[in-house]
Formats: sequence, structure tokens, C-alpha cells
Amino acid sequence: MDYLSLKFIEPYWFSFVDYWGEDFLITYGTFIAHEVFYFGSYIPFFICDFIPYLKKYKIQPNKENNMKLQFNCVLKVVLTHIFVQLPMMYVFDPAIKASGLSARAPLPSIPYLLLTIICSFIIEDFYFYWVHRALHHGIWYKYIHKVHHDHASPFGITAEYAHPLETLILGAGTVIGPFIFSRDLFTLWVWLGTRLYQTVECHSGYDFPWSITNLIPFWGGAHFHDFHHETFVGNYASTFTYLDKVFGTSSKYYSRQQIKESRKHAAQGKSE
Repeated sequence: MDYLSLKFIEPYWFSFVDYWGEDFLITYGTFIAHEVFYFGSYIPFFICDFIPYLKKYKIQPNKENNMKLQFNCVLKVVLTHIFVQLPMMYVFDPAIKASGLSARAPLPSIPYLLLTIICSFIIEDFYFYWVHRALHHGIWYKYIHKVHHDHASPFGITAEYAHPLETLILGAGTVIGPFIFSRDLFTLWVWLGTRLYQTVECHSGYDFPWSITNLIPFWGGAHFHDFHHETFVGNYASTFTYLDKVFGTSSKYYSRQQIKESRKHAAQGKSE
């Protein structure tokens, strides 16, 4: 079925590949795409901080992420991207190309692209849960993961504010899914854009009722992950809630939610 195909995009994609060159796009193009997706996801949430009406959706309304704090975070993230992520992409470039990744591969059908994205989220979430949970113990937390917890009230750009080693370890989990299901650069970029928006939204500090994440079953979202930053415990998964529920690492979060709901109902009862 043509309406389930991406064939109409292929000529434009292949022209783009021919213009820039496959070798350039796989390494440097992916880095540029990462920056565009990451900062493009962050800017709308950054603007939200200047709209008073939206403050009621802020998860920790009493914590102000001032310009100095945001600038320092942006600076450190940019330096990490340039001096850690870019060299990492360059070093692994031969292995990535040897794996068969191609910018000129036929584009997948829309159903297969969606399947790849969904499965990549599930795989990355499973990997992230166990690695992230391990990073909260002993020297792993003290010397590595503690950097990410410099911000108890997170904002979008803090998603990749981390120790270089953590960037390397968790970054490896991001590419597992796409490389299992696909070998084309287009799919990798679609997954990268989706995953980066998800992690920025997760760290945004805002819980908007119209967010699409509220419509997806077992999706943690910003409120779920914000609790982890505020308390430094539990809610270890990157995307979904089921692993934390199964292994009992979100019990404190749900206990707090029950207390809030009880107080809310009690207050409504008094007002009536």
C-alpha cells in the first residue's frame, strides 16, 4: 500500500545523501543531526520558563532554573558533545560502517519504521534501567552518576548533562535497537530524534496535561523522572514504568502520589 510507504521521500533523501556524501553523513551528519534534535527539543521548554501562565504545570514550582544555571549547563553539555560524543563517533566510525550501516539503503515502510522505534524504546529502556540502577551504588554514583544529579530540579538540557563515562555507557544502549532491526541511516536518525525529544521532555520539569506521553500506557514522562531527580532514589527506567513497578523501585513515588491524592480529596471535601 503506497500510503504505508516512504518511497515518495526516497528521491529527496538520496539527493541529500549524494550531495553531502555517505561517509560524511554517517559520522559528522549524525553528530549535527543530534545537535539539531537535542537543542530543537530543548528550546520550546526553555521558552516555557518565560511564560507565567505555564508555571502551574511546573513540577517543582518553587525551584527556579535561572539563566546562570541554564547557561552553565548548556556550556558543559556542548563541551561534552564536542569533546566526548564527537570523538566517540569518530573512533567507532569504522566499526559502524563495517556493520553495514548505509545512508543509501532503501527506506523502510512506515509500519516497519514504527516497529523499529517501539522495539528500540523497549530495548533501550531495559538496558537503561539496569545500568542506571547500578550507577546509583558505591563508587559508580560517587564518581560518575552524581554529576547528572547536580540538578535536583531538572530542565530540558540536563538530559545529557553527565560524566563522560556515563555518556559512553548509556549511549551504547541507545543504538542497540536500530542496529538490531535496521541498517539504514534514515531510520537511525528518526529514532535519534524521537529518543532525544523523549529524554529532553522527561527532564523538562513540566507536566503538561496535553502531552502525548500521558496517552501512552506505562509511559513514565516528566513527572515520573522528576521524582528521581528530586529524591535521588527509584524510578530508574528511562521511558516506561513497568520495570520499576515489577522490581519495586517506584513504591516511594506511588506512595507520595497517593498522599497527594488523599490531601486533594480532603481539601475538596472541606470546600464543599
